[in-house]
Amino acid sequence: MKVSGEFLIFLLLLITNSRVFFVESRKDSIVLLSPLAVILSVFQIFSWGFDVFTGTALILSILVLFSNFHALYRYFERLYVDHYSPLMYIWAISTCLVCIFCLVFLIYFAPSTPLTQRRVNKATNVLMEKERYNGNFRSGFEKAGSLQKTNIQFSIFSPEIANEKLPLIVFFPDKRAETYHYIPYLLQLAEEGYTIISSDINTKDCLWLHNPLDARPLRRFGMILASLMNSFKFDSQTEFYTYNSSLECKAVFDLLNKKFSDNPEQKYILISDFMADTAVSDYAKAHQKQIAGIIFMKELSDYQTKGYGFVAQTDPFTASLLNIKRDKSGHYTKLCARETLSELQKIVKSMDEEKNDTQSAE
Repeated sequence: MKVSGEFLIFLLLLITNSRVFFVESRKDSIVLLSPLAVILSVFQIFSWGFDVFTGTALILSILVLFSNFHALYRYFERLYVDHYSPLMYIWAISTCLVCIFCLVFLIYFAPSTPLTQRRVNKATNVLMEKERYNGNFRSGFEKAGSLQKTNIQFSIFSPEIANEKLPLIVFFPDKRAETYHYIPYLLQLAEEGYTIISSDINTKDCLWLHNPLDARPLRRFGMILASLMNSFKFDSQTEFYTYNSSLECKAVFDLLNKKFSDNPEQKYILISDFMADTAVSDYAKAHQKQIAGIIFMKELSDYQTKGYGFVAQTDPFTASLLNIKRDKSGHYTKLCARETLSELQKIVKSMDEEKNDTQSAE
């Protein structure tokens, strides 16, 4: 959907500017596409976040709108097109070339898999649903209404026929990524019978960058920028990350405890990607009866883009900035999922052995 939206915006801009070559002596209604492109660009950023493509689409659409104010005025005054100035032709040619370049660039760096599909393969169905919560860390969180802001979003991946004997997996993404960038990996875990809950969190009382880039649509862009500009400084701020991640970890489990209040014996396995590692480990130590085990993604031998999600498959442009080639077949994602499943089996086996020992002792 993200790529489709960006493609539509650049296509609208291309049509808007190329009209100067075929609109003659009639009402220039095509110019109405320019404000539409601006509106769609804003919606695109709020829906998917700011990055190079969404940012370029917004800036270009605003410039095109400004350059067409005169044409818009003529349209609303019901005046016919007489002629276009040489400057307008030069501007139209330039922006058309930029749009064509962006469309080619967008197609080239499009995700390698259709991430919105629910069916992973012909044999297995994985159900994907979302739960939205509104609030903050001071007052707590409640289910968000249709018009309320989303501060915590749970993305739930579950097999069509769930194995109730398996513990629930709680996944904590790095802030340089969102659940979206781990979807191919999480789907493969769900194929094997596990239910995974991943959380994306953004509140005003838990800031990461302490600048305007902390806004929800901008945060991932800001975190990636900070990481690439000074990776040593970024990686050394573990104490700061741990404090924020601890708040998030507690909030997630407060909501999960309410969600599964009818099953106080519910067990969890935690998986985290870098920034939440210490906080997750501390929480597990304090809740040993509840947490069955932890898996740190940085320990997966085939995980090439630690902290960024599986961008070689979900965001090839970001992967190129990390000097990682596109993983079109999802080869490394499959290897990471396989290694994770092996660790999960060890944890589940340990749980079964502990349960049998307890029953024998009784």
